Formats: sequence, structure tokens, C-alpha cells
Amino acid sequence: MNLEALNKRYPDGITEDLQKGVSLFRTLSKKQGVKSVRLMSNFGLDLERSLTSGTNIYKGVIIQVASNYNLSEEDRAWFHPELTKARSIYSGKYQMPSKLGNFNSSVGTYSTYSVDELGGQKLTHFTIVDTTVPLASTTVNHWLASRSDIKTVYTDYKTNKVDGNTLQQASQKARDGMGQGEATMTSEYVSLFKDANSYHFYNHAIKSDGESLVLQSALMGFSKVSQKGDVASDAISGFMDINKLSSAHRNRVYKDCSWDSKSLINTFVMRLGDLVKGEPYRMVNGVFSANDVAGLLDASTTLQLTPTHKNIPSGVECDEYTKRDIIPFALEEETVQRVLKDHWRKLISSKYIKGDKLLLPRDMVEKTLV
Repeated sequence: MNLEALNKRYPDGITEDLQKGVSLFRTLSKKQGVKSVRLMSNFGLDLERSLTSGTNIYKGVIIQVASNYNLSEEDRAWFHPELTKARSIYSGKYQMPSKLGNFNSSVGTYSTYSVDELGGQKLTHFTIVDTTVPLASTTVNHWLASRSDIKTVYTDYKTNKVDGNTLQQASQKARDGMGQGEATMTSEYVSLFKDANSYHFYNHAIKSDGESLVLQSALMGFSKVSQKGDVASDAISGFMDINKLSSAHRNRVYKDCSWDSKSLINTFVMRLGDLVKGEPYRMVNGVFSANDVAGLLDASTTLQLTPTHKNIPSGVECDEYTKRDIIPFALEEETVQRVLKDHWRKLISSKYIKGDKLLLPRDMVEKTLV
């Protein structure tokens, strides 16, 4: 198993939260039919896909398998459901209405800055669309459930058509529908390639012919990287703490970015990122997937990503709970018991408490205390 890129990103040692994933892929590398496993610098858990699917799905890996390899449910960890996901650049500002994927997709206006030989400054605007098509996820689920062999998968991906388009063509068509004119560059980063004796699955990694578009973070934008070979598709990391940001930065989060939800939590927009060497494409404004997983996040992350009422910028709409500094959680017995342990007097209705007495209905006593 190749850990070179991951070790380079974490010179002081791969972080503890990634070790479980590293162990899983070390085991996978020994599976019959798996020829190689390479963990990229952006290797990690795909949080949104994992939470919504109920199983751990990883990103930032390149897997090579033999031509007779059959997919199975355990391959869901690396055979990412967003096959054909890519980002394309178009000239001009973004103007079209968007139809984005449900998770970690975007479309927006980005700018580059240059100075000519006379010191003149020039700002150029582009549209960058980064998404896939819903059909891809459905198709991937079918392949995994039916234990399809990798040859059949590759044929479905590259050759078979639905409504006159292959999966690749449908994905490009979806992006073209949000840009102006033809794409001047496309970087596909969830894809499948074939050589003489094996197949290579690129999961959030780009097979670059010389230039590729790498995501630094939703707020930072992209970097056009001049490099041949395998390139990590992003440099995103943990989450920002929304309440520790300046008011100007919070305005950027909530006014330069938009998503189709009243929730002020967006796990894509609120990711931190690293600078990537290359030509920067700064995000001016954009539309992002809603990443509707707020109710599935742990309490610590939820607090980190939820602004207090006083930190919500003027004019920004949100749900009624956030306006009142209330954090909603799924009604689960474990959560209820933990809260009641320290706050039972505050939470139990006053009609059940009088002085130092707990007043319980007879049927409750019979069912619970006897």
C-alpha cells in the first residue's frame, strides 16, 4: 500500500482519526484481485456520504483491481457513489439557475488576477461548475448490490447509454447547462480507467495530462495546477468555528455563498483548506449543495458550525431554532438520559415537581418503578 502522499501531508505522523481508515485499506490491499492501493494527500472519511448511507465511505484513494474482480458491498468504502464527478471552467460570470448534486457540489463565479508589463491590473471572471449526475449514484448502488464484475462496470460507464448519453456524457452535459459556451477545461476526479490487464478507480483523485483544477476550499476557491500524473482533487481539512470568525468572514460565508436550505450549517462551505501552488481562482460568489446532514452531526461539531443568534449577519434568513439559540437533536434515549442526568429539574414539567416531591401518575409508577 502506498502512503507516500499521506505521509508527506502529515510529516509528524498520520492523525489518529485517519488511522482506522488506513487500517481498513491495508486489509483491502491484501484482498484477492486488488493489485494496488494508493492513499492520496486528501485521504479521509467522506463525512456526508457516510452519515447518510450508514456505512463508512472514504475519499482520496486510487485502487487498482484485476480484470476479473467482482464488486461487493464491502467495496462501498472506496467505490465512491459519485462516479463521473468533475469540475469544468467556462468563460464569464455564473448566471444560470443551478441543479447541483446533493453533496459537496457547487457552481459560481471565480476570478483571476494579473498584472501586465506596464503595471496594469486585470481581473478576469470565470464560471466553475463542480457536480455529478444523480443517475451515477443509482448505477453504482446497482453494481455493488448485484456484484457486477469490473469489466461490466467499465462498459456501463464508458459505452452504455441512457437517453442517448453515457454516464460521462450526461455528467458533462449537466455542467455545460450551467456554464456559458463550451468548457475550456475539465477535471474529472471520480472516474474509472482501464489498462491492458487491470482497472483503476480514481476516488477524489485526478489523472492529469498536464493541468488540473484542485479545490482549496469552498471559500478559497480553486487552483489550476500544472502537473502530470496523479493529483489529489482537493486540499480541504477540518471545520472552522463559525463563532470565532470576524464579522467580515461570517458575511462571506452567508452572503457570498448560498444553498437551498434555511439551515445555517453547511459542512461543505465551512470546511477549512490549504493553499495549493498554482494559478488561483478566487471564489467571488457561489451556490453550493445544501449538504443536509446537520441533524446527524455530533454535538461538538454542531456547536462549532452553528452561529449564536448575535453572530447571524443582518438580513440572513435561517430556521426558527437557530434564531432562538436552540439546537435540535434526534430524539434518542441515550441523548435524553445524558441531558436529564444534569438538567432533569429544568426539563421536567413543573406539574410533576412540587418542592422536594416528584409527583408521578399511578400508571407511570406501575410501568417504571415497580
